[in-house]
Amino acid sequence: MLDPYQIYLIFPIIGAICGAMLWLSYFKRIDVLEHERVIDVIIAFVIGFLTPTIALWLYLGLEISGINFNGQLLNDFLYSILGVGVIEELSKLFGVLIIFKLLKKRINEPIDYIVFAGIVALGFSVRENFIYYNNHGSQIATGRTLISCLVHIINTSICVYGLYRYRIFHKGNTYINSLVGISTAVISHGLFDFFLGQPFLGNLTPFISTIIYLVGINFWIQIINNAINFSPFFNYEKIASATKLYTTIFTWYFILLVLEFSYVYYYKDLSFAIKDTLKNLFHEGFLLIIVALRASRLKINKRKYFPVKIQLPFHYTKNDDEDFSFLGIPIKIRGENEKEFQFLKYMGRDIIICPLYKNKSVLHTDKRARLLKKYFLKNDVVTYLIEVYNENNKPNSIYLLKPKTRSITYVDNQYPIATLMYYENPAVFQQEHETLSYKELKGIEKVYIKTII
Repeated sequence: MLDPYQIYLIFPIIGAICGAMLWLSYFKRIDVLEHERVIDVIIAFVIGFLTPTIALWLYLGLEISGINFNGQLLNDFLYSILGVGVIEELSKLFGVLIIFKLLKKRINEPIDYIVFAGIVALGFSVRENFIYYNNHGSQIATGRTLISCLVHIINTSICVYGLYRYRIFHKGNTYINSLVGISTAVISHGLFDFFLGQPFLGNLTPFISTIIYLVGINFWIQIINNAINFSPFFNYEKIASATKLYTTIFTWYFILLVLEFSYVYYYKDLSFAIKDTLKNLFHEGFLLIIVALRASRLKINKRKYFPVKIQLPFHYTKNDDEDFSFLGIPIKIRGENEKEFQFLKYMGRDIIICPLYKNKSVLHTDKRARLLKKYFLKNDVVTYLIEVYNENNKPNSIYLLKPKTRSITYVDNQYPIATLMYYENPAVFQQEHETLSYKELKGIEKVYIKTII
C-alpha cells in the first residue's frame, strides 16, 4: 500500500506528465512536413528540464544580495523584468543553444528551430509546474499547463525567432533581430508575471496579463506560420492533413481536468470536486477555446513571409466567416479555419467545378479547372485563383474561389462548397489583394469541388 505522501506525489507527477504530453503532441502534429526523431525530442526535453537549476542558482545569488520582491511597486516591476524575465529567458536560451549544437545535423527546416526551442521551454516549465503542484496541490494543473507552459514556450520561441530570423528569412539584421527578440521575450515574460501578481489596479491587473498572454499566442503562431511556409519540404497535401489540431489540446486538457477532479475528490469530497471543476472551466474556458482554435489556424502559402504583428488572436469580422458572436458582434479567430484549410489539398491539381444550382448557373455544366494560387485578402479572408477550362479542355477563364465557412459547407458530406467570384481588374488585385475586402469581389455563383478520378 502507498503511504499518504506517496499518494500526494502521484498527482503532481501525473499532472506534469499530462501537461508535457499536451504540448509535445501539439508539436508533433504541427511539424507535419518532416517529423523529428523521438530520441531528439527526449534529449531536448531533458535539457529543458535541467535548465531551472541555472535559474535557481541565479535567484539565490540575487536573494543573497538582498534583491527580491518586496511589495513596492517600482521594485517589483523592475525585478519582474530584470530579475524574473532575464533569468528565466536566458536560462532557457542556454538550454536551447546546447540542443541546437547537439542536433545541428538534425535541424534541417525552419520549424525545427521553433519546435526544439518550444520543447526545451516545455521541459523548464514542467519542472517548475511539478514544484508548484507539490507545494500548492494539483488542482492548478489545467491553468499551469494552459497558461504557464505556453508563456514559457512563446517567449523562448520569440528569442529564437530573433536570433535566427535573418538566417532563415533574410529579414532585418542579425544583431538587431537578436536584441529585439530577446528583449521582447524578457519584457513580455516580466510584465506577465508582474501584472499577474500585482493588485494595484484591482481586478484589472490580471486582465492585463491575459492580454499579454493572448497577444503572445498570436505572435507565436505567426512565427510557426512563417517557418512552415519556408520549409524546404513544403508540400500542400501534407500540410492539409494537419487538420483539427485543436482536438489535441482539448483532449489533454480534459485528461488534466479529470486529474484535478480526482485530486480534489480524494482530499475533499464529491461536491467540492464538482464545484472546483466548474470553477476552472468558467475561469479557463474562454482561454481554452481561443488557444485551441488559434493554435490550429495557419496562413499557408509557399515562400510567403507574413510580418509578425502585435495583435489579439481574434478580430471583428464583416466577411461572413465568423466563428461565433459575442453580444451580437461577429468574431473570427485569426488564420485559416478548417473549411478554408481543406482546399490546400487541391493546390496545383486538376479538379471539377460543379454548379450548386444548375438551373441558375452561369457555368451551366460541370467544368474542369485547376487551382493555381492562394491569396489572403483583408482580415485573413482566403481566396484561391482558379483557371477554368473550356469544352476543349483548354484554359479559358480565370476566377477566384472563396471557401464557404458557415452553415452547410459540403455536398454529400465530402465535396466542399465555395463561392465563385472575380475581380474586374486582375492587375490591381495582384498588387492590392491584402488590403481588399472580399466584398469588393463580384460573386457569380455557389459551386462545389470534386477531384478527378
